[in-house]
Amino acid sequence: MIEVRLFGDFRQHYASKQPAGTAVYLPANTGETVGQILAHFGIDPELVGNIFLNGRLMPRSVYPIMLGYQLTSQVPLSDDDFWSTGVQPGDRLGLFPRRMSSVVV
Repeated sequence: MIEVRLFGDFRQHYASKQPAGTAVYLPANTGETVGQILAHFGIDPELVGNIFLNGRLMPRSVYPIMLGYQLTSQVPLSDDDFWSTGVQPGDRLGLFPRRMSSVVV
């Protein structure tokens, strides 16, 4: 299973009225990517501010790297690399909308 937590406006993409921060569990498919999980929820990638994979920020610029954040990569990810990042069984994703970006990017 893949644990996904939707924050801010992204909560509307999950029909349940569970408390904020409640995890959604998806079956893990071989070769599944961050982009495919966004598509599963009907989330437009242009609306994404931050994604955390297993508690680490997926960096899209040099700023979080310079500030010493816990990251998935020590170089900024291109859009292609960002959306094609693979997820594995047991992974945890936190999805934040651009309007609610939680860190300097």
